[in-house]
Amino acid sequence: MSKNFTLITGAAGFLGLYHCISLLEMNRSIIIIDIDKIKLSNLKKKLLKNFKDKTIYDYKIDITKEQQIIKLKKILKKRKIFIDSIINNAAIDAIPKNNTDEWSFVKVKQWHKELDVSLLGAYLITKHFIKEMCKNKNGSIVNIGSDLSVIAPNQKIYKKTFGNYIKPATYSVIKHALLGMTKYFASLYGKYNVRVNMLSPGAILIKEKKSFNKKFIKELVNMTPMERMGSPDDLKGAIKFLIGKESSFQTGQNIIIDGGRTII
Repeated sequence: MSKNFTLITGAAGFLGLYHCISLLEMNRSIIIIDIDKIKLSNLKKKLLKNFKDKTIYDYKIDITKEQQIIKLKKILKKRKIFIDSIINNAAIDAIPKNNTDEWSFVKVKQWHKELDVSLLGAYLITKHFIKEMCKNKNGSIVNIGSDLSVIAPNQKIYKKTFGNYIKPATYSVIKHALLGMTKYFASLYGKYNVRVNMLSPGAILIKEKKSFNKKFIKELVNMTPMERMGSPDDLKGAIKFLIGKESSFQTGQNIIIDGGRTII
């Protein structure tokens, strides 16, 4: 008898832990994958401390390498594991620095690297797991977007905090494109009862991470109607909704959780 699992890409990255917790709270079994083996191992240990009775498998995978995904699929098939839901969380976001300006462009190599991880990776994962979902007429894919899936970066807040820094085009381009991919697969495979949606968080503050810039946080709060940063807990309900049966008639949608930032 096959076992149903949720697959989370970029699980060891930003917000990955919290997506995993949301799923484990739903009594889901999970497959966590990431390119960083050490961080992945540490994540699994951390999760098992609070969810000792849950099933968690971890695999070091470069999702930009199709052969590695094919190999993973074969491993899961041998273990009679069926992936009935996916959270495409893997992404690369630029770290602010003080030596860029409006005439600074991302180098071509970096452009390809960032787009490959977020777009090609999500595309390949979808390609190799959605067919079985369609066959079983059951599946949910959640692409993790951003408020930058519907707006452009406000460069003024970066300038106030980081001097001449200009947030590069890549992240915004990726999130807009990921929304297009979401709608494409939702329209194509909806007839098989496979849902494809996007969850787009605004500015999220993880209190455990002490490296955040207080001035930057203040600027973000001032731009947000609810006058606060989001927390990982603010995303839990949406994750559980999109993965669960409650969203059985929802597909191709972009759920924005940003405290109202994108409405003004």
